[in-house]
Amino acid sequence: MSQKTMLSGTKRKRSEVAEKVAQRWKSVRYSGEIEKKTPGGDNNNNDDCVIVSESNIIDLTDPEKDLDATVGTNDTAKSAVFKLMKSDFYERGDLVGEVDDMITLNDIFCTEKLKRSILFSFQYELDFLLRQFHPNVENITIVGQKGTIMPIEARSMDGALAGMLQKVKLIEITMPPYASHHTKLIINFYDNNECKIFLPSNNFTAMETNLPQQVCWCSPVLKIGKEELPVPFKKSLTEYLKSYHMRDIDELITKSVEGVNFAPLSELEFVYSTPSKFQSSGLLSFYNKLEALSSGTSTSDTAKHYLCQTSSIGTSLSRTRDENLWTHLMIPLFSGIMPSPVESTTGRRKAGILPTDVLMNEYSQKKIKPYIIFPTEQEFVTSPLRLSSSGWFHFQYLQKRSYYEMLRNKFKAFYKQDPVTITRRRGTTPAHSKFYMHCTTKSTEPCDASQVFKELEWCLYTSANLSQTAWGTISRKPRNYEAGVLYHSHRLAGTKKVTCRSFTRDQKDDAGTTTQVAVPFTLPVVPYDLAEDDCFCLARHEQD
Repeated sequence: MSQKTMLSGTKRKRSEVAEKVAQRWKSVRYSGEIEKKTPGGDNNNNDDCVIVSESNIIDLTDPEKDLDATVGTNDTAKSAVFKLMKSDFYERGDLVGEVDDMITLNDIFCTEKLKRSILFSFQYELDFLLRQFHPNVENITIVGQKGTIMPIEARSMDGALAGMLQKVKLIEITMPPYASHHTKLIINFYDNNECKIFLPSNNFTAMETNLPQQVCWCSPVLKIGKEELPVPFKKSLTEYLKSYHMRDIDELITKSVEGVNFAPLSELEFVYSTPSKFQSSGLLSFYNKLEALSSGTSTSDTAKHYLCQTSSIGTSLSRTRDENLWTHLMIPLFSGIMPSPVESTTGRRKAGILPTDVLMNEYSQKKIKPYIIFPTEQEFVTSPLRLSSSGWFHFQYLQKRSYYEMLRNKFKAFYKQDPVTITRRRGTTPAHSKFYMHCTTKSTEPCDASQVFKELEWCLYTSANLSQTAWGTISRKPRNYEAGVLYHSHRLAGTKKVTCRSFTRDQKDDAGTTTQVAVPFTLPVVPYDLAEDDCFCLARHEQD
C-alpha cells in the first residue's frame, strides 16, 4: 500500500493505516523502563531482503528541487531554531502559513550542496531514508545499533537505491540487552566549507517520521575552522564521539567535527548519555552543567515549576518502593532538596531518596510543582488517526499500579494538551519529542497558567526518555546513548531570555531579545481529570 493511498480522510483508510502500523510493530517488544525494539524475522533467511552490511550509498533518478533556503546553508542568523517535522498524514503540499515552522527529511538531505552526511539513530528504514538524499551527496555514514537497520526488500531495490548503497559507510554498535543506541543526530557537511547539525526526535523510518508529532532542532551555519575561545558545546560533542572508543568514529567523524568552528553555539550546551565507563554523562553530567550555570538560589516568594514531556516513562527506581526518576530524584537534585552528589561522595552529607510523603511536604514548603506530559487514552481516541501513532508511547504501569497511582493521585503530576488550543490538522496526536524544562513564577501572586513556561530558566531538548536506562542515577551510569541540547538563561549574552512557545500558536517573540524554544504540545498544558483521564498503556490494548 502506498503512502498516497493512506492519506485518504475516510475512516476506512484510517483503519488501513492503523492496521499497517499494527502489523509493523507486532514484532517490536518493549521491556520495563526502556525501549527494547527488535526488528521481526530472521534477516539471514529472508529471500525477499537485500542484507546491508558494510557498504556505501546514493544516485537518485528523481531528484527533488534544491532546498538550500530551507536548510539555511546561506543563513547568517546566530540562533538555532526548532522545526516541526511535516507529516504526510496530517499536512498537505498546499500549506502556506505553516511552512516556516516545518521541515522534512528531504529538506535536510536533498540539497545539491550536501557532500557528506553523518547519521546517528536507533532505527533506519533504508529504502525510505536513502530516497531523501540529493544525487550529489558523496558519502553517508550511518551509526546504528546492530540489528536495527531495516534491510531493503528486493522488490523495492532499483538503480537509485543500488547506487546509494555504494555511498554508505555503516558503523554498527553492539549494545547489551535492554540498552539502546538511542541518539538521534545528523551532522551535514556542505561543499562551501559549511556544516549544520540537526537533532530530530524521530528515528529514520517512514511511519515514525509521519505518525507521532516530531520535532527537529536545527543549528545555525557552522564554518570550517577554529574558534577563538573554547566552546562547551563542541567539547561535550567531541567527548561524546570519543566515548564510543571506535577507530572508525574517531577517524571518520570526530576529526571532522574537531575542524568545525562552533562559535555560533557558544550559548548552548550539548548534553549526552553514554555507557562508557570513562565518561561522566547522563544525570550527573546534566546536573553539573546546571550547577555550573546557575547563579544563587531562588527567593522565598518564588514558585518553581519543573516539566518533563516524554514518550516513555520508566519503572520505579526501587523494587520495594514507588519512586519515579523525575519526582523523586531529578527534581530534588535540581531544586536542592537532595544534597549534591559531590557532597554525598565526600561523606559530609548522605544523599538519599526521600519517602513520598516527606518529599510531597518538601514540595509544598518550597513551592515546587512537578509536571509530566504523557498522552491519555482519550487523546489517542480523539486524534485524527486514533491509535495509529500509539506504538511509540510506553508506560507499562499495569506491572505496578501503585507506582502509577502515586504519580497520578498523590503528586497529581500528569498533564495533557489543552483540547481547546490544539491544531485542526493534528488534533490531540501526541509528540514523540522529549523536553525537560524549569521556570519560576511569583508565589505571592495568583498563578496565571497561561504564563507558566513562557519564560524559562533552562530547557533541555533530548532523545532521553524518563528512564534510568537513558539517564542513569547518582550511583549508576546510563546504559543508552542519548543526545540533546540545553538552553540556559545564564548562558545567554546580554539581556536575552529563554522563551518558549507552542507550535499550535502563531506568535513569535523578537529574536533580538529572546532565544526561543518551540514545543509540539499546547501551552498551557492542562491537568488530568482524575475522574476520567488515565495514561495510555500499550499493554491494555495488546491484551484486548
